[in-house]
Amino acid sequence: MPHKFDPDSKDVLLASERKEHLDPDRVIALIPIRPYHQVADIGCGPGFFAIPLAKYVSQGKLYALDNQDEMLEACRQRLSEVHLTNVELLRCEERDFPIPKGSLDGAFMAFVLHEVTDRKGFLAAAQEALQKGGWLALLEWYKREMEEGPPVEDRVSEEEARELGQAAGLRYVSHRDLSGKSYLMLFRK
Repeated sequence: MPHKFDPDSKDVLLASERKEHLDPDRVIALIPIRPYHQVADIGCGPGFFAIPLAKYVSQGKLYALDNQDEMLEACRQRLSEVHLTNVELLRCEERDFPIPKGSLDGAFMAFVLHEVTDRKGFLAAAQEALQKGGWLALLEWYKREMEEGPPVEDRVSEEEARELGQAAGLRYVSHRDLSGKSYLMLFRK
């Protein structure tokens, strides 16, 4: 059973030190997002990426999805502080995203694939929500021992992530290193 992030530790996800190693604006600059896109932040947590993504899609919409009520509430509170109105918070299940099929320009998943039981099904559900040509950005920890992150046995290697994405019907586009601790993999439908 994969390690699930404890919502009681959500403040760790928002710590200012995290931005030193994982700058959301730098990550967003690496993905093919546009201001008018309809995007889902799948596994949004307390909104570390949701808020910068929502600001970027100022003429579009961000769906912030999570399967933990505590995380959605934390994200809701942060969104109300910055007065963003282009975000819809949605509770989801591992393979059930309450978004119409083929409606998204992009899907963003930051450090959630390693928590999922059915990884291929999870990516297939995201693929179904994408329109033709839509993109999926996947951030994950490198599969090696380090102080941060989940247990190494739960991590998803770059090779496995690529194979899972392709098995879910996505086309691999690129891979980027993010500060030596994590990677960004980009797919297209």
